[in-house]
Amino acid sequence: MVLLLALGLSACAGKDRTVDTPDQMTEQFRQEILNTVTDPERAEKVAKLADRLRELFADAEKQHKKDFETFRSLNANYDARESAFQGFFMTMNNQARARQKRVLEIHAKMQKLLTANEWDALEKAREKALKVDLKYM
Repeated sequence: MVLLLALGLSACAGKDRTVDTPDQMTEQFRQEILNTVTDPERAEKVAKLADRLRELFADAEKQHKKDFETFRSLNANYDARESAFQGFFMTMNNQARARQKRVLEIHAKMQKLLTANEWDALEKAREKALKVDLKYM
C-alpha cells in the first residue's frame, strides 16, 4: 500500500512542472541582463546581442531540420551520386562555420560590453539559456 502511495505521489509530482522553451529562457536571460548591468544603455545593447544569439540558434534549428530532410532524400535515392553527398556536406559545413563565426562575434561584443563581475553574475543565466537552446536543436 505504501509503495502504491509513493508511486502515485511521484507520478503527480511532475505534472505541475513547466518545460522551459528557448523563447522563455531568452526572456529570462534578457531580464537577468537588465537587472545585473547597472548602465541601462549597456544593458540594452547586451540584451539585443542575447536576442541575436537566440535568433542564430532558432535559424540553426530550422536549418538542421532542412539538412536532415535533404540527407534523408539523398540517402533514399538509389541513384544519388557521391558528388551530391559531398556537395551537401560541404554546404552544411560552410553554413555551420558561418554560424559559429557569428556566435563568436556576438560573444566578443558581449564580453566588451560587460565587466568581469557582470559576466560572472550572468554565467548561470547564460548556461541555463544555452542548455535549453541546445536541447531543442
